[in-house]
Amino acid sequence: MKEEVKGIPVRVALRCRPLVPKEISEGCQMCLSFVPGEPQVVVGTDKSFTYDFVFDPSTEQEEVFNTAVAPLIKGVFKGYNATVLAYGQTGSGKTYSMGGAYTAEQENEPTVGVIPRVIQMLFKEINKKSDFEFTLKVSYLEIYNEEILDLLCSSREKASQINIREDPKEGIKIVGLTEKTVLVALDTISCLEQGNNCRTVASTAMNSQSSRSHAIFTISIEQRKKNDKNSSFRSKLHLVDLAGSERQKKTKAEGDRLKEGEKVIKVIVVDKNF
Repeated sequence: MKEEVKGIPVRVALRCRPLVPKEISEGCQMCLSFVPGEPQVVVGTDKSFTYDFVFDPSTEQEEVFNTAVAPLIKGVFKGYNATVLAYGQTGSGKTYSMGGAYTAEQENEPTVGVIPRVIQMLFKEINKKSDFEFTLKVSYLEIYNEEILDLLCSSREKASQINIREDPKEGIKIVGLTEKTVLVALDTISCLEQGNNCRTVASTAMNSQSSRSHAIFTISIEQRKKNDKNSSFRSKLHLVDLAGSERQKKTKAEGDRLKEGEKVIKVIVVDKNF
């Protein structure tokens, strides 16, 4: 990681999506402008906000990944834990940016999001480190209406046994969650696809396929030097797609959708340890 990044535990990137066809047909116009060469966005004519990174609507997925996420992968191989999370209202492009709807058919498309790119980069780096042995495990969970669901377990009976505990040495632990050992990138992608197919989605006024839950895809890495079995260390990378966070009147949510929205806000506030 770059020297100037080391002392900064949290970095914030703002990504603005382009107008969608529905918005264009309704006569909506872009209300943001961007300062060339600066991580700054201007709302209207006079309100400016500065972030660590700012990506305008023309920014491709690859640039977002290389700029904001790739440096974290290098830190993981040095023993640092890292978390990448997407936060914003329904329809703002969180799941698209994270790759939370990825399928194998998208493999070579420029629209591939963060999680598949992370997986590919991890295994490329592993292949370069011939003097190390690696053990990788993945888990994929969903927090829906304050319940934890195991997206890599088809049995809902087992899913009901999952709970959160705080370990004095290891911090927050999810007890009972399925962890799958993966040997190659394809194994990891298969776990991602399996979990994506099980995620809870529903229609709201803001998004016809709105993610109604928080999803956390975790990759655990153990590294050992081949000539020194005592020199092992572990790190974790959490990749998080948060459910939409917005006012109820904008989504026009009723019944189950309204209850989901209320739970979304509560979980974001309570589960700050993730």
